[in-house]
Amino acid sequence: MTPGTSGEADRPHEAFRATPGRPESVRLFIRWFALLSLPAIIASAVSFGAALDHAGAASLATRSVDWLHTHNYGDAVSAAAPGDGSDGPLDAAVADPGTPTTPLIVPASTTSLPAPTTDGIPPIVSPPLPGEGQWQPLGDTVGGPTAMQLAKLRPDAAHSDVLAAVVRIDQSAAAFRIVPGLLEPGGAAWPGGGTIDSADRANVLAAFNSGFRLAEANGGFYEAGRTEGQLRVGAASLMLAADGTLNVGKWGRDGTMAAGPRAVRQNLDLIVDNGALASGLDDNTANRWGKTVGDVPFVWRSGIGIDAMGRIIYVASDGLTVATLATLLLRAGAVRAMELDINYSWVSFNTFHHDSAGQIHGKKLENGMKKPGTRYLAPDPRDFVAVVARRPLAAG
Repeated sequence: MTPGTSGEADRPHEAFRATPGRPESVRLFIRWFALLSLPAIIASAVSFGAALDHAGAASLATRSVDWLHTHNYGDAVSAAAPGDGSDGPLDAAVADPGTPTTPLIVPASTTSLPAPTTDGIPPIVSPPLPGEGQWQPLGDTVGGPTAMQLAKLRPDAAHSDVLAAVVRIDQSAAAFRIVPGLLEPGGAAWPGGGTIDSADRANVLAAFNSGFRLAEANGGFYEAGRTEGQLRVGAASLMLAADGTLNVGKWGRDGTMAAGPRAVRQNLDLIVDNGALASGLDDNTANRWGKTVGDVPFVWRSGIGIDAMGRIIYVASDGLTVATLATLLLRAGAVRAMELDINYSWVSFNTFHHDSAGQIHGKKLENGMKKPGTRYLAPDPRDFVAVVARRPLAAG
């Protein structure tokens, strides 16, 4: 040690001491910036650790990406596509929810519009492929017929190698659940643990992705008396009645809190309304319809609508724009429709088969979907929609 010095140069805080030619004001700024940033760094580390510990069955990569998106780093990770899990069976619950006594209530506003004129979907591309647009049974039967039907058709002539999946769900045979996830819609933990309820497992038919993260959805989430975010008047909304009937429409016009909804899930604006395409579907200024990976318009997209008979229409496919997604929903009979999740990592629709041993086997609607068929049977970070038979299923 040089005579006359105190050894302070060896102390950690001396990293902030002057270097030759550095003004005193700069030194003070660096010191105070470091001191002020330290609590934020600690808080972020704690938050990130909690996310990794409380995101259920999702992989480490999925949980990391979810946390980054939630904390406004979405642009930096938009190309990430984490996957997890396998498609093996899980045990079914023995609980039987029974047959609902409340009759189906078809939203009144749907009855003023004409019903579809054909049981198939008129193909968009000519000439049609064999069977294109024709409804086929999907999933386990509900007291005879299936509650769900599947049709495939091409969304546009320029992408004739794309076959979009269109699912139609009969609400007289199936009820719906809107299920909060472990991380979305956010806030304190929601009841249910981010998975299909044990009372519904013996009769669950399917489950599918919900909308954008609430911070990006331009709307709110309501379930069983609790609201996260703010329900926006005019927002495209999934509106669930107490009897499990699902409506799709504009909040404040097609549904209000006065109706006593069981749950409401909002996402952007309607893409089909009054039986017609919404305006501005080709305008994604300020990510009006969501940010896509690489900012390309043709990506995995999903959407949901309701037809004039109260049936729910779900559409999902790779290679869709907002406009072609809306066109498919309209073509399938939707009088009102909204966009759900987009991009490869998040579009997910699984059907569930119940075997005689009491196990549930999950299957992806489309092989190209990233998430496994068992998604939603284990705790999931994101909220989702479940489809449950209104009458007990016969295992087999």
